[in-house]
Amino acid sequence: MKKVSRILSLLLSFAFLATACTEKIDDEDVTGGGEQMSFLISLPEAVSGAAGDIVSVKFYSGKGPKEGDSVVLKNSSSECECEIVAITADNFSFRISPQVSTGKYTFSIKRGAQIKTIGEVNFTIEKRVEIVEKEGYNVYGLISCDGVGVPGVVVSDGVEVTTTDENGLYYLKSDEYYKLVFMSVPSGYETVTDTCMPKFHKVLDGNSKTTERADWQLTKVDNKDHVMYILGDMHLANRTNDASQFATFLADIKEQITANKSKRQYALTLGDMTWDLYWYDNAYDLTVYVEMIKKKLSGLQIFHTIGNHDHDMNEVGDFNTVTLYRKTVAPTYYSFNIGDVHYVVLDDILCKNTGTGGSGRKYESTLTTDQLSWLKKDLSYVDKSKTLVITMHAQMYNENNAASLSNASELASLCSGYKTHVMSAHTHVIWNNDFSASSGIVHHNSGAICGTWWWTGYYTPELNLCKDGSPAGYYVYQMNGTDVKWRFKPTGRDFNYAFRTYDRNQIVMTAANFAPKANSTGVTSFESSASSWKSSSKDNYVYINVFDYDKSWKIEVTENGKSLTPELVSIKDPLHLVTYEAKRYNAGSTPTSDFKARTVTSHIFRVKASSASSTLEIKTTDRFGNVSTESMKRPREFSINEYKK
Repeated sequence: MKKVSRILSLLLSFAFLATACTEKIDDEDVTGGGEQMSFLISLPEAVSGAAGDIVSVKFYSGKGPKEGDSVVLKNSSSECECEIVAITADNFSFRISPQVSTGKYTFSIKRGAQIKTIGEVNFTIEKRVEIVEKEGYNVYGLISCDGVGVPGVVVSDGVEVTTTDENGLYYLKSDEYYKLVFMSVPSGYETVTDTCMPKFHKVLDGNSKTTERADWQLTKVDNKDHVMYILGDMHLANRTNDASQFATFLADIKEQITANKSKRQYALTLGDMTWDLYWYDNAYDLTVYVEMIKKKLSGLQIFHTIGNHDHDMNEVGDFNTVTLYRKTVAPTYYSFNIGDVHYVVLDDILCKNTGTGGSGRKYESTLTTDQLSWLKKDLSYVDKSKTLVITMHAQMYNENNAASLSNASELASLCSGYKTHVMSAHTHVIWNNDFSASSGIVHHNSGAICGTWWWTGYYTPELNLCKDGSPAGYYVYQMNGTDVKWRFKPTGRDFNYAFRTYDRNQIVMTAANFAPKANSTGVTSFESSASSWKSSSKDNYVYINVFDYDKSWKIEVTENGKSLTPELVSIKDPLHLVTYEAKRYNAGSTPTSDFKARTVTSHIFRVKASSASSTLEIKTTDRFGNVSTESMKRPREFSINEYKK
């Protein structure tokens, strides 16, 4: 083994707090015979260090120890003598004896047979760790907390996985393919944070023939119970007034941070923080995003998931498209632990583009062999009693419970035995798949902070909607041990805003009503898209869009005390049609096909009332008992103004 030319003395700085004995100590404080000893010593309240460390102590008016004196430390179980190694005009230094252990000691000065007690000092004794390179291992380092190496921390280069030893040291044989090394932050700790970016990975030089060292310092925290904010697509691109709209989200989440201040809080994005198409045209790439988020959400640790629009499509092939992401944000896949939850972040976007300014953009939703192999190794260190949370950008399952990820079955197999929550975004639509009774997986597709790429909020600031009509927003997860509870938080709205109602009798969705400036092509296209709502109706149907619905929710509707039975339907949300499609046609533009209202929406219900003017009492109860109500007075006008705040 080749020695490194540095020895780590953990916790080198000593905490000297002013607790000086400023009064004269008289003979009654001295045991044994001999000359009278009088001291004015500024004794530290606490000393932290390793055996053999030198501790400096200040004294006043020349009233300190003399040559030949020693320090005596005594507690209920032991007593030891520490050598005084130096004395100057106003301080003396002593060496911590190997016999000293962590605890509170009476601090005395010994001179011959005499001993004078000065006060008490708390000692925290740390171990020295000699760090050495090991032959055949090219990546190594130390993970420590308060000067003590932390054992059992999982470390990986994206291919190989290892753990720290009893001294907090790890060693990897890495081919440095991904040019990085990262740790899985252990439960009960936090890593150093750059304002809001947790520093759990280090970029390597990519040369496996050179030896590199990467250390991390942890801080102990109580995070068994914590809050995790789940943030879907942001698509910040310096367009459609997105900065101003994003400011509304920032104000909203800061209110939640204040409301949850009694707990540790974190955030986890679900990808597409940026929009690659505008990295160059609008000078808004990942570096701009990171600097912005560090300023706007300082103090909240934010972990990141990569999305398809966080790849540099000017590059060719998957590996090259994420170079900036790895350098600027994080590894594309990694894990970390908070309390009793093991979080895994995956990259399920495999780029097959040919570069050239995005003209050859092509990708598929899949997990690479490297990721699946790494995940198997990573989970081998995670007990089945822990809750598993997996995030990725594109969905694992679609609204019809069918697999959307190409290797969803392999992922599900790796999750077997865990209580698992899989979180995705990508589609700007909310839905939930509950397979907890069979595979143990609950899948959440989490909508988008930007709604429909900020367009509906751009045209109608009070109505930023996703493609399924759900409000733009995010999720607040309460993690209590292994127990997981969640609630959708609409941006700028109360938690209780869980659904929206429409009176079908009042909807006649024609271009004349909602896009009067559309040209003939726009008129035809809009009315074709809005065909379900184009004709007048007197059937007394009421539609209810329950944004975060899953099969455990209870939906109750009564008319004059009589229960009505809600029926799940597949239909476009009418408010999205008039806040996006109609607005675009009216402006003489053609709506982007991917931005149009979702044809299949898995959470719109309808009931048939007996009267066109009756008031319906509507109540939803989610799986955690949260209740939202509305007394819907009919007829209810259908207009943009009606649905503004």
